[in-house]
Amino acid sequence: GSWTILDDVEALIIPGDLKEALANYKNASEYFDSLSKSNKKILLYWVISAKRPETRQKRINEISECANQGQRPKQFR
Repeated sequence: GSWTILDDVEALIIPGDLKEALANYKNASEYFDSLSKSNKKILLYWVISAKRPETRQKRINEISECANQGQRPKQFR
């Protein structure tokens, strides 16, 4: 339920759809892995907090594309 939704974020567990999206870009996974724990948690929470599937996918795409360029999405820089 909603009490456990943040457990995966705290444990730094990357959701399968984000992991797959990062793998589609040459440098994205390596950059994401190099982020500090706090920055990873912020981005993971941003993904899981999306209320609609379309919003979640948009956020995943933005994270992956930015990570491939060695950056976080602009609102988190």
